[in-house]
Amino acid sequence: MNIPVILYGDDGSLLNRIESQRGRVSVARTVQDFSEAVGMAHTGIARVLLCVHVPAEMSASTVDALAASEVLLAVITPDNLPLPTQAHRIRPEAALEEILGSLEQAVDAALARPAVGYGIPAQTPNQAPAPAVHQPEAAYGQDAGYGYDAGYGYDSGYSGYGYGYDNGAAGHGAGGYGYDPAAGTAVNAGAPYGADYGSYGIDPAAPAAPAPGAPEPAEASSTAPSNEESVLSQAAAIVDSFAPGSDYAVHMQNENNDGTLPQHPDINQDPAAPSRYQPGHRLGKIVTVWGTHGAPGRSTIAFNLAALAAQQGQQVCLIDADTYAPSLDALMALEDTGSGLAILCSDADRAQLDEKKAGAIMERVPLKNGTFDFLSGITSSSRWPEVRARAFAEVLEWLKHRYDLVICDVAAPIEVDEELTFDGPAPRRNAATLTALACADRVIALGEADVIGLPRLINLAREVQSRPDLFAPQTDVQYWLNRSRREAAGFNPEAKMRDNWARYLSVSLTGVIPYERKVMDRLRRNGEALLEVAPRHAVVQSFEAMLEGMYAVRPGA
Repeated sequence: MNIPVILYGDDGSLLNRIESQRGRVSVARTVQDFSEAVGMAHTGIARVLLCVHVPAEMSASTVDALAASEVLLAVITPDNLPLPTQAHRIRPEAALEEILGSLEQAVDAALARPAVGYGIPAQTPNQAPAPAVHQPEAAYGQDAGYGYDAGYGYDSGYSGYGYGYDNGAAGHGAGGYGYDPAAGTAVNAGAPYGADYGSYGIDPAAPAAPAPGAPEPAEASSTAPSNEESVLSQAAAIVDSFAPGSDYAVHMQNENNDGTLPQHPDINQDPAAPSRYQPGHRLGKIVTVWGTHGAPGRSTIAFNLAALAAQQGQQVCLIDADTYAPSLDALMALEDTGSGLAILCSDADRAQLDEKKAGAIMERVPLKNGTFDFLSGITSSSRWPEVRARAFAEVLEWLKHRYDLVICDVAAPIEVDEELTFDGPAPRRNAATLTALACADRVIALGEADVIGLPRLINLAREVQSRPDLFAPQTDVQYWLNRSRREAAGFNPEAKMRDNWARYLSVSLTGVIPYERKVMDRLRRNGEALLEVAPRHAVVQSFEAMLEGMYAVRPGA
């Protein structure tokens, strides 16, 4: 099995040494920023994040998050420097063969480690099964469930012997999650999770009757309730304290002077507000501008739609989610925008989406009347693995609760690529487009109005009909032909295009957008929106039709 590695902090020397050999370890990326390295690791393109030195930003939570994504964090560092427990240490003086062999062994060991469930004994490779020694049945604890875990706490940052060690009880009492000193050291330490019995402390192989000499279950529960019973009793008491008729409820009813309990402001219904502003309804909508292969004008349309919505008073976020040829920053005459989308996707992978950071990443685009926010795309098409489907979906979900309208400019390809080169969860080449389509409330599908663009859009519409998985059931899909001109289609081009479209498809063609080359060239040269130069142009009317029904209607408006 190939082991792809992300190199952090390398000056090129280790990269050259690894590439000179033809073993299992190969370098997928080299980065100098640790946050970027972690974000790449979460995309699934590598099994190891190899750090040439100890990153200042490294923490135990970072190592745990990487481990959850099945990525090993390895650090080349001396023995006297502390590392988180799950990090893999490599000696600085190690030869290349030792480094690669150490990585191979660590990855193989991680893959060979069996999945440990509730009460399923875990066993290391070449280890004989631990003998099953039946103990009295217990609730959450003795020799069962989460059990005695030598990996957590023994020689680690956690004090004591795992979660079940009771520091305050004499004789290392059977507390927490179930270390049982009565079962003996061999039984408790026989497996990494210390459990030779079934779920929640019950041995499925043992008869239902209690072991010889053990008290009856009723006697045990009457004299010493288990931890589970104690926790449930406390939770029930808390819930009961807020129930109608309780002291708290009576007090609050008297405070209100109307006999009613107070309501949280977030669950109050406002009859005057539109349904989208009632609790349980989202505030923003997502419009995805998509289209055929070639250059049918996706980015130009997306930019002008954002400008139009912003002038109408909407809070708009425009996203360049084209992972093949992002161009919105150049179209709007923006320089050095970085890769805001990749950064937010990395934050989403780590559950660290933050208002302040996102605000600093967004580029504020000024207009004559209003502004909108722009989230820049990847700086190179080779960075597509950084935009994973799950992370991008979380970013869209997060943004639509902060904007009235989120507009995504995406690439054309929608093929679902085969995951042949990865043994685990793999990034998809077209994940950004597929995710933006799946999350969209409206999809604008574009094709060019000529003898090449029309057949392409017809084929695209046929593919959409054959793939109901592309969109949500309620998604509104519109088909538009862009750049209609007499030079390309002859006299009355719109009528000809509509006639040919109806000949092959039952779905309607939403509209045909006229084209004036001189006007569009001027807009591109100056980074302007058409609305700012010619607000009454016929093309602006097409833009308005594309956004019809997408605007947020504010309460009281």
